[in-house]
Amino acid sequence: MTEGNFKIINARFTHKNIPIHKLERFSFKDIPAAANEFKKISDVSECVIIQTASRVEIFLIINLDTEDSPDARRPEAKGLVINQIQDTWTSLTELDQWEIDHFDQTLEIYSGTEVYRNLLKLACGLDSVVVGKNEILNQLKTAIAESKESKTSGRVLNKLFDTCIRVATQIREATGIGENVVSLGDIAVKIAEENAGIDKKK
Repeated sequence: MTEGNFKIINARFTHKNIPIHKLERFSFKDIPAAANEFKKISDVSECVIIQTASRVEIFLIINLDTEDSPDARRPEAKGLVINQIQDTWTSLTELDQWEIDHFDQTLEIYSGTEVYRNLLKLACGLDSVVVGKNEILNQLKTAIAESKESKTSGRVLNKLFDTCIRVATQIREATGIGENVVSLGDIAVKIAEENAGIDKKK
C-alpha cells in the first residue's frame, strides 16, 4: 500500500460526549476479536482499539486501491463506512435501543490529519479527564503492542502509534506536563473536603 492509497479513520466515544458510567456499555469484551471484526469491513486492512475508563476508540486503515468498492474519499462511501462501523460496533456490544438510535449522534469520526493530531494530544495527556496524566501513554503502548501481537495492526498504524508515543514522551519530558498530576479520585476528595469546609462555616 503506497502513501495516498489509504484513508485513516478514528471513530470514538469519550467522556466528553457520554457519561463515564455509561461508557462501559460501548466497550468490547474481547478487544482482539473486536478488532478482527472491524477488519471485516470492506477494504479495512488495519485496526487498533484503545479502551479505557474514559474512552473507547478505534483506528482503521481503509485501502483505496480496491476497484470493487466506492472510493472512501467520496461522501457516499464515507457514509457507507460509518454505517458499517455502527453495525459492527453495535453487534459487539449490548447497547439499548435508545443508544443504538442515537449512535450516530454521539459517535465522533475523524480522518486524515485530524487523526494524527488527536492521537498526539491523547498521548500527551491533553485529552484526558485529568490533563497530563501519564496513565494514558502506557495504555497507548499496551494497545499498539497487543495489536501487533494479534496482527490486527499493520505498517501504517504501527508507525503512527510508535511515532506519536515517541514524540509525546519527548514533549512530556520537555514540558513536565505529567509532573505532580493527581488522580481523579484525589480531585474528588479535595472537592469534597472543600465543600465540607464551606458547610462548616455556614
